[in-house]
Amino acid sequence: MALPTLFFGALLIYIVVWNVVLSLQNWSLLNSRHTFVGFATYEAIFKSLFFRIAIYHSTIFSLGLVAIGDLAGLLLAGLLYFLPNTQRSLYLSIFLYPLAISMATNGLIWDWLFNPELGFGWITSHLGLPPVNPLATATSTTLSMFLVEFWAYTGLAVLFYLASFMSIDKSIVEAAKIDGAGGFKILFRVLLPNSMNGFIVATALLFLFSFRMFSLPFVIGGGPTNLDLMTLVEYVYYEFYTEFFSQSAAASTLITLIAAAVVIPYALFGIKKWIMRG
Repeated sequence: MALPTLFFGALLIYIVVWNVVLSLQNWSLLNSRHTFVGFATYEAIFKSLFFRIAIYHSTIFSLGLVAIGDLAGLLLAGLLYFLPNTQRSLYLSIFLYPLAISMATNGLIWDWLFNPELGFGWITSHLGLPPVNPLATATSTTLSMFLVEFWAYTGLAVLFYLASFMSIDKSIVEAAKIDGAGGFKILFRVLLPNSMNGFIVATALLFLFSFRMFSLPFVIGGGPTNLDLMTLVEYVYYEFYTEFFSQSAAASTLITLIAAAVVIPYALFGIKKWIMRG
């Protein structure tokens, strides 16, 4: 594995370094002959209203999904663990189904559901209630977007938690049952303490999937400039599309640094726990 690892590692480092170099210049629609300007590009994006809104949305979406998605994934995996194999496979496939669909398709489906005349609003109006428009205000739009990402990505946490639970020696679980432990006590006193690898993987992936989210807010928001849904990755696309290339590269560099801050500690932990210890 040394040769392919070195190749892909070198390619990744080259792309990241080139992106950093570009972010220190002033290449844009207004400056076709770009020159070195240092951190002035970063200063410019930090002053941008779009950037501040994008980093705010990406942060709350990511932290919210990690907090609630992790807990929901843990509880659902605990329920699946105690089911017979056939039922477990059926329900697990349901939880994983949103991940099997393109996120753009998921966004389109939810966009129809949020339509006040065709989706939830149509249902409430036929029940004699006022029509519901989940995208009417900034707050309701943010909450609706969080509902969509929770629905789309929580199955990932369920999968990794359940895989960790299934790898635990069943004699420990049987001993806890003999001692009179109920389902919740087994989950939090036996399964979870012996599944920290599943917790680490699920948490890291939930954060990264949410932080790099693009298709869902792009489709539901009708484009990259919807300030109620703009994420950091959408901001990168917006700056590139409007030909402010250095600003786009600067925002991309920040995303890379944040992702590395999540991935590298997890990778080091995995190397120490699963490789160096054999």
